[in-house]
Parts: sequence; C-alpha cells; structure tokens
Amino acid sequence: MYSIYAFARTGDNIADSIYLKPQDKIDKLDEMAELVMKLDEDRIKNDLHFRSVFTALHDTIEKISVNRQDLIDLLTAFKQDAVKSEYNSYEEIINYSNYSANPVGRLVLTVFGYDREKDKALFEMSDKICTALQLANFWQDVSRDLKMNRIYVPKELMDKYHYDRDKLYERVENDNFKKMMNYLVEETEKLFGEGRKLPSHLKGRLKFELRAIISGGRAVLKYIRKINYKVLSKRVKIGRLRKIQIALKSLFYV
Repeated sequence: MYSIYAFARTGDNIADSIYLKPQDKIDKLDEMAELVMKLDEDRIKNDLHFRSVFTALHDTIEKISVNRQDLIDLLTAFKQDAVKSEYNSYEEIINYSNYSANPVGRLVLTVFGYDREKDKALFEMSDKICTALQLANFWQDVSRDLKMNRIYVPKELMDKYHYDRDKLYERVENDNFKKMMNYLVEETEKLFGEGRKLPSHLKGRLKFELRAIISGGRAVLKYIRKINYKVLSKRVKIGRLRKIQIALKSLFYV
C-alpha cells in the first residue's frame, strides 16, 4: 500500500503544483504513465524525479499482479485536474470519479488478495463506495475548491436550480443553492446505500477500516444537512467525539 500511496501522492502533487504550467504537468504525468506500463530498470535507476517511487511500485506490481490500468486511470484523473476546473454535467463528475476514486478501491481490494474476476460483485460495490466518498469530499469542500478555482458542482445542475458560478464565488447560500446541494447530497447517499454491504463480505482489518470509512463519509453528508447545506460559509469538519462514535459504530455495522 505504501508504494501505491507514494505513486498516487506524487501524481496528485504534480497536478496541484502552482509552479508547473498545465503542459508541464501533462508531460510529467505522461512520463509516469510510461514508467507504469514499461518496466525499464535502467531508466528508473537513472530517473532523479521518480526513481524511489517506481522502484517500489514495480516490485508491488510484480508481487501481487496489480492491474496497471488502475494506476493509469489515476493518472488520467490527475491530468484532468491539470487542465479542467469546471464540469458541465453530473455524469461528467461521475466519470471523473471513475478515474480519480474507483481505482483506489480496486487497488486496495487487490492488495488484500481479492480477485477482480472471482470477486466481481465486491469490486462493483467498491466502485459505488469510492464514487460516493469522492462526491462527499466535493460537497464538503465546495468553498475550499473555489480558492483553487475549481468547481465540481455541475453547470447543468446550477442552471436547473437557477444558480450560477458568480453566485458561487460570491458565497450566496440562498434557497436555490440549498435545494441544489440537497439534491447532490441525496444522490451521494444513494451511492453509499448501493455499496454499503461491501464490508460484510470482507475479512480482517479491511472489513473494519472500510466500515469506519463509509460511516465517516455518511457522517459528512449528515453534517451538511445539519448546517442546512451552508457549505460556503461553514467548514464541514467531523469533531473528535464524532470520530470516536464512527469508530465504535464500525464495530457493530449492519
């Protein structure tokens, strides 16, 4: 897991860099993709930027038969982050999550010994959970993302609720905004519901960790409702007591 995390963190840092131009980001991420798909020990050994990351990653790929496409999908999401800051439709957000979040769940299941073909239903439930977690993060961080000039609330949905990006930047939290956020929260809750039985099919440590993660994601949605969807003026943050409650709940998850 450490080598996969290092790979993902490296790609994410490139995409979020304030020092690199968009094309420079794409070039570096393309270089990472080449190193994923082709094991070239000499090239890796002499690469000052990615040597440590890929030395460990290729060892992981060979030992547990990691699906390289999952790693490529993550890089696809990072490249999208480098050049795209707004989304037109809800479907585009779901598609982005298919690259940015779902591969993470698939990689975790692979690391813990689950097979993509034999355990197909588990991987499908994992996709639902990972997409839901990605969306919950978006709705939690609407205000924070604005500071980076990123908008994940789809334009088509803003149009439907008679809202717009100018109001978003002005931090307008009128009834239209609240109804729009309510819709997004409820759609995200449905995804959690479709995948929430996944932990009951898992074993060991992963079972309890995933229960806690799902409970944490749903707690974010619950808190957004509690503050009446005012995510532009209030930071959605889970307190220490609530984290303890989530941990305890994960032991008795049904």
